[in-house]
Amino acid sequence: MIGAGFSLSAFSQTTGKVVDTNSQPVEGATIVMQLPDSTYLGAAISAADGTFVLEPEPENYQLIVQHLLYQTRQVNGQTRDAGIITLEAKDYNLDEVVIKGERPFVTVEQGKLNYDISAISEKHIVNNAYEAICKLPGVQDRNGKLSLVGAKDVTVILNGKASTLTQEQLIEILKNTSASQIQIAEVMYNTPPEYHVRGAAINVVTAKATDNTIQSELSASYSNQYFSSYSGNVNFLLTKGKSSLNVSYNPGYSHIMTVMALASMHNYDGKVYDITQTQKINTKGWKHNIYTEYGYQINEDNELSVGYNGALSNNGKGTIDVSGNFQDSHNDKFQDSRLHNVFARYSSGFGLNFGVDYTDYSMNDYNRLESRLTDNTRQLLDYTSDQKIRKFSVYADQSHGLANDWTLKYGVRYDYTEDKNSQQFNQSEGKENVDNTSSRLYEQITNFYGGFDKEFENGLSLSLSATGEYYSIGNYHKWAVYPQASLSYSPSERHTFILGVSSEKDYPTYWDMQTSTTYMNAYEEVQTIEGLRPANMYSVNANYLFLQKYMLSLFYERTNDYFTMDMYQAKDRLALVYRTQNWNYYQSFGLSANIPFSTGEWLSSQVNATVVNDRNRCDNFWDIPFDRKKWACMLAMQNHFSVGSSLGFDLDARYRSSMISGISDTKPVFTVNVGAQWNFLKDKASLSLNCSDLFDTMRMKVRNRYAGQHIDLNMGQYSRTVSVKFVYRFGGSISKEKKEVDSSRFGH
Repeated sequence: MIGAGFSLSAFSQTTGKVVDTNSQPVEGATIVMQLPDSTYLGAAISAADGTFVLEPEPENYQLIVQHLLYQTRQVNGQTRDAGIITLEAKDYNLDEVVIKGERPFVTVEQGKLNYDISAISEKHIVNNAYEAICKLPGVQDRNGKLSLVGAKDVTVILNGKASTLTQEQLIEILKNTSASQIQIAEVMYNTPPEYHVRGAAINVVTAKATDNTIQSELSASYSNQYFSSYSGNVNFLLTKGKSSLNVSYNPGYSHIMTVMALASMHNYDGKVYDITQTQKINTKGWKHNIYTEYGYQINEDNELSVGYNGALSNNGKGTIDVSGNFQDSHNDKFQDSRLHNVFARYSSGFGLNFGVDYTDYSMNDYNRLESRLTDNTRQLLDYTSDQKIRKFSVYADQSHGLANDWTLKYGVRYDYTEDKNSQQFNQSEGKENVDNTSSRLYEQITNFYGGFDKEFENGLSLSLSATGEYYSIGNYHKWAVYPQASLSYSPSERHTFILGVSSEKDYPTYWDMQTSTTYMNAYEEVQTIEGLRPANMYSVNANYLFLQKYMLSLFYERTNDYFTMDMYQAKDRLALVYRTQNWNYYQSFGLSANIPFSTGEWLSSQVNATVVNDRNRCDNFWDIPFDRKKWACMLAMQNHFSVGSSLGFDLDARYRSSMISGISDTKPVFTVNVGAQWNFLKDKASLSLNCSDLFDTMRMKVRNRYAGQHIDLNMGQYSRTVSVKFVYRFGGSISKEKKEVDSSRFGH
């Protein structure tokens, strides 16, 4: 996976830090910048770590630093670094009167829900950015993929740059990013087009680095989920003068066991075969993520950065063993993958942002599958799957301020991809219709957009845009237009209303767009078929925010040509086939409520409840078309117990009722997670212990009883995971943004 990092510039601003006499950060201090003649220039509020940023930067200035609980100070300065400003506490003789303030849980800006990550980190045990994001209302980790209530899919954006990674890679990035690096998380159900992402997104905004400093962070973690895994993380950031250098290295060794139990009543040739089997998937290997970026501030308004991303997975090994009343099989697997990416970005002072990157990805997957069936027949398949992708991307965005506070924005992005896939059988015995396959795809996507934004004085905010797209792959060519509108209204701080309408397109992986068959064992196989179509999604979201903390959401979404993988008992042979194919549509609508509350200073809790109606329809699903719908509910509760300022405990619980997916039903699931964290060495170091799925109940159970199909699949045994993590920071948090690589459609 690709290591995380972030890229922000602080070269043309005045920065500093406010602390008390015990060197502890002072949050909420007001810093007013003036010229020596007392002419007002600007003001800022110190963040949770005491830092502040002011613009512009005059040759000589004075700062007035004020706080309700501290003596006012005046500081004279001449450089961009105002240094550390120490405030002395006021001497109040108010033993019987205590005034407490509470930071807003969420604020709204131009239709975006802004969450203060530092406030969330104070009330939960979060070792990294991913864990912090999972604490946001309506955000969940579902089988290693982020989900957002009211949206079928959600994309994470880092500092306004769209993520181009798979969910798995993105999770690795966020897990290698300290939560202390994150300032704000912006939840957008209708993402503006300048992000080059349509639909729902979460924009993770990092804090700015101090100029002329060296910062670094070291971490090490251990986890056990049947087997033991290890990982490390080294980040280094240097900012000096007009230059900045950001380097990170993330090595990791993982050893994972996955167990699946299958019971299949297979009707074939007038007879019902009762097939039961247990499959154990054992995988292990090293992964290395390397990142480096150099930034140069050409002048106050123009910035250039270049960088490299590398993700290397060498000598990955695995075995798949299946035992049951139909077969006994053993599969040896070896896999290597390499991803190299180089990029360049340029930002101007007149609203132009320009970027270009090139990605080279290769994957080699070797399998040797030996099976012996109960009738004493033998099968041997020795084959190799290869994929090689070269991708070039370029984008440009421009914005202009117009009269009466209107903003005009427009831009373009072009992507060109060359993809080569092949599957070659070196040896084949006892298996019919086994063919070598190869394909070569050339894909081009051109997006161009235009839109307007407007902030009205009465608390009304409006955003309108439309994106045109030309898509070409092989002999398939298509034009499409995706409109978007977002309206927010805040008549007071107590009430905020947000309404959004959006449309987007989702593309299959490159491997799924060719024809091939991968054999899992003598009974199960994975098929891909040529001609898989992109999906078109349309959504409407309405949110009501009360007192900047309680939220009620209504949502509707429809996805035409929705594609996903489902299983089917073949009629012409004893084979359970997993195939990704298009449906007519997927549709859902529902209601969600989020209620945070606290008890004194020792308990902070949050409850989220969702009710949803799903409808799945496919008229061409093999020989059994379906049109199914079902109501479902999801409940989640998070609790954080504080013991002093350095020790905390978490207790979280989640429940999800039975749901549908095509012709299958998933059983209800319930899970409990617990954790503890100790901060020490003036919060420079932390040690945490977590146990996810404490009672080992997060097991996905799939049941199929549709149109003669009869399947029970129990996945996720040994899901309980115990982990320990140690983090030590030198000189503050790392806060540079890393470029991400478009690999969301790579691999298989």
